[in-house]
Amino acid sequence: MTHVFVAPHPDDVALSCGGLIASLRELGQTVAIITVFSGTGGTTALSPYQREALGFGSKALRPTTEASNRPQQGAILTDEVMAARAAGDVMATRRVEDERFACFAAASIVFLDLPDAVFRGYESDEALLSAPRPDDTAPIDLLATEITRLEPHKIYLPLGVGNHVDHQLVRRAGVALLERSRRRVMPGPEYAGIVAFYEDFPYAWWNDFRRLEELPAGALDGLPAGVGIAPEYADVTDTIDRKIQGIRLYESQLGNLFGAADAMADAVRGFGAKVAGLGGVPGSAERYWASARR
Repeated sequence: MTHVFVAPHPDDVALSCGGLIASLRELGQTVAIITVFSGTGGTTALSPYQREALGFGSKALRPTTEASNRPQQGAILTDEVMAARAAGDVMATRRVEDERFACFAAASIVFLDLPDAVFRGYESDEALLSAPRPDDTAPIDLLATEITRLEPHKIYLPLGVGNHVDHQLVRRAGVALLERSRRRVMPGPEYAGIVAFYEDFPYAWWNDFRRLEELPAGALDGLPAGVGIAPEYADVTDTIDRKIQGIRLYESQLGNLFGAADAMADAVRGFGAKVAGLGGVPGSAERYWASARR
């Protein structure tokens, strides 16, 4: 059985699904990762905002609440990363980290190399956390082609907690798969029951996300009539330490996201315990919103 995890960016799957991935591999299941927005679109030099938004600057893209007890700024890991001037250098660093995680997780990985939102004209935090522009469409056909090729038993896409435009576009692609399944004339994949949406960490932690109703209005527009999504809880108590080890591989991002590796580990454990409590699961859990026909 193959489980396909779709990441808007390098690190999203490790952050959000690392416990489940470790559990699946322990069971001998096959895991494949598709990372969607890992390219530059031909951009060469980076603006200060692009560096910051990609995790290589002096601030992280995160809310200002105190919900997660996070530091306001984080250290950058290496002089080499700080010295990188070309957009290609920065994105290559992130792809290498993603490849290391895939090796660590014993998963295969596919890079679609579509340009990150900061290379598509989103030039501020407000723009990056708002609705996608009308001319910025979800990569539905490209994702559907790659997913079909992998013949998955289950597909996991972001729920879009935090409202990052790239996460929203990948969520739209997941909803479109469900709609495409309903409209298909020729025999093809039945996506209802296969597609599930994961809660984007650390956004879900920062925003204290608890219910679907906390998503922006219209977030799940397009969900076909007769198809619903309901929460399922993956018990990751035995694999949460491995999840933390996997996230540590994204060294370029730890400072801006968490301040330090120890703070990251605390956040992962805290969020895992909170989600377990929501589901009445002992220990630590990850939550997935699984589709099903009613």
